[in-house]
Amino acid sequence: MTINISLPKTMYEDAKAYLARRGYSSVSELFRDTLRDKLYPRLTENGFPSEFEEEVLKFAALPREKDKVWKTEKDIDQYFDALRKKIRDRHRHA
Repeated sequence: MTINISLPKTMYEDAKAYLARRGYSSVSELFRDTLRDKLYPRLTENGFPSEFEEEVLKFAALPREKDKVWKTEKDIDQYFDALRKKIRDRHRHA
């Protein structure tokens, strides 16, 4: 569907400047996005309800079964020491 709207010249110029800064391809795209924000304010930028997206992000931040979790600098040093040892051993046996 197509609609026509009238804007004061300065508002149109401000909209053009805003869309250029924010990466919109047209004033129409900017208006559609703005209207979505007004009509569906609980949706995130990714189109999800904020509560759902928060849960997904929390879950994604949890370590997986094979993830390495280092809590101290000593843990990090030990990991890289073991890695260097593995590399040296492979080179010796190659």
